[in-house]
Amino acid sequence: MRPPLVLVYHGIGRYPRELDPRNLMIDPERFRRQLETIRSRGYRFVPLLEFASRLAPGGSPPDRVCAVTFDDGTTDQLELVAPLLADLQIPATYFVCPGLLGEPHFSFPAAAGVRMMGADELRSLAAMPMAEIGSHTSTHADLSRASEEYAYREMVESKAALEELLQLPIQSFAYPRCVYSAACPDAARNAGYSVAVTCAGLGGWRQFELAREAIDSLDGRIGFALKSRRLFWPLRASRLGRVARAAVRPVRHGRRG
Repeated sequence: MRPPLVLVYHGIGRYPRELDPRNLMIDPERFRRQLETIRSRGYRFVPLLEFASRLAPGGSPPDRVCAVTFDDGTTDQLELVAPLLADLQIPATYFVCPGLLGEPHFSFPAAAGVRMMGADELRSLAAMPMAEIGSHTSTHADLSRASEEYAYREMVESKAALEELLQLPIQSFAYPRCVYSAACPDAARNAGYSVAVTCAGLGGWRQFELAREAIDSLDGRIGFALKSRRLFWPLRASRLGRVARAAVRPVRHGRRG
């Protein structure tokens, strides 16, 4: 199976469980191996905006294309991710919050030392030829119950802030924690984006609700094999999956982003 695929990661690095309670950081060697596995299955890696441009009304992009994305904009994305992807000749889109530049990452304890890129670091990343920058709202806002007015304001203001900082057009948007209200897709369209992405089993092949497969540090070979074939969420929703979830608590695959 080689369905079209959008992957989302948060970062790469080696952290003990107590410093990465949400399992967001992937071991660099595992990350490289996952991408090489995708390529060995005949996939072509494309920028997210190119992937989105292939979305036909009521259809899906061609098989065997994959886009890679990263959420939140942590410093490892500049220092580790971008060089590794450049070595593999794989483009990526990085979704950042302009109101959190330089701040500690909210999902990690202080002892982990994980922080967001500062303005100069983000400029350095944006200058790399295989990097696209997208918006993730200004401060990782919860859009799960957002009115169209509120969502539009978040999307427009974060877009404008990034464009002023980088002097580049910002055309892609990622819903924080993958959640969004019914008003958000229209707000993203009206805010001038070309694509908006989600994950955690939400969305589909719609331009402003584009599904991604979230990969975390607990995804071994089987988990990655299922996700990279777009089988994980259908299996999770099946009767067998419901039985398995009832037997193992808590369920770790919550919403991401």
